[in-house]
Amino acid sequence: MRAMLLAAGLGERMRPLSELLAKPVLPVLGRPLAHWTLDRLRAAGVTDVVVNTHHLAETVRAALGDGRRLGLRLRYSHEPEILGTGGGPRRARALLGDEPVLVVNGDVLFGFDLRRLVEGHRRSGALVTLALRPNPDPRRYPPVVTDAAGRILSIRGGPRPGRGTAWLFAGVHVLAPRLYERLAEGPSDVIEALYLPLLAEGALLRGVRPRGAWYDLGRPAPYLRAQLALLRRGWQGLPSPLVAPGARVQRGARVHAIGELVQETWTDRETGDERSEFKLNLDAVYPSLVKIEAVRFKPKREVPPVAGA
Repeated sequence: MRAMLLAAGLGERMRPLSELLAKPVLPVLGRPLAHWTLDRLRAAGVTDVVVNTHHLAETVRAALGDGRRLGLRLRYSHEPEILGTGGGPRRARALLGDEPVLVVNGDVLFGFDLRRLVEGHRRSGALVTLALRPNPDPRRYPPVVTDAAGRILSIRGGPRPGRGTAWLFAGVHVLAPRLYERLAEGPSDVIEALYLPLLAEGALLRGVRPRGAWYDLGRPAPYLRAQLALLRRGWQGLPSPLVAPGARVQRGARVHAIGELVQETWTDRETGDERSEFKLNLDAVYPSLVKIEAVRFKPKREVPPVAGA
């Protein structure tokens, strides 16, 4: 089985972190984000993965290599001009084969059973299956609307408004690669150029809500929140305890919380970007021992090297 990992994005919402590393290989719990995704794909029976690249392509190749260390075969489709979620797979069409293919966004972390997702797609007879999550605010996040049986009625309000349950697209979908042949070569958005025309024709597109955790790591604030949550809850494949490479913990040592991490977030009035500042409140845990009440951390351009590179 084959899959495609979308890794060509500019990562504009993730700046300044994405100015040194492509977003799909930013470190998440000690590993490049894409490693966690590739683990999931391998567990689902995927053997070949196509990775498209554009922005900081060399950092993607350095972190992923040829895939052998991850039990996969990776092939790359480089885009001198960024082609988008439709144009990228269209350019890589010859590498995707003819059987249903999993296409996964490079900035999400999930615990879905992808094998079940693909099996359900095959049984349904749908042309496309989208993994969905509850939509916390359909006015803010463009909704995918389905009927009670899971048939998709509209996406982003098109081709016409649909009445049903509003969901959020989780960045994971299954489809026949031949559908990409409907797209002209060059930049395109898969929703606008492919899925909406299919819906207008009456084709069956299906939405399902897979079981398992899901995190959107597309911006710095949720990128931090997700990792703090995962450290508390654990994650499949995460070593316990998690110790950074090069760090040493004395035998018999016991590690306790050293403070309370508080996030302050605001919107930059000039750019509209979300900005964050983090405060480590030491006094919250050791009021009688620590005289410094707080240390503030602001985002810097420097980021740690990619683990596993």
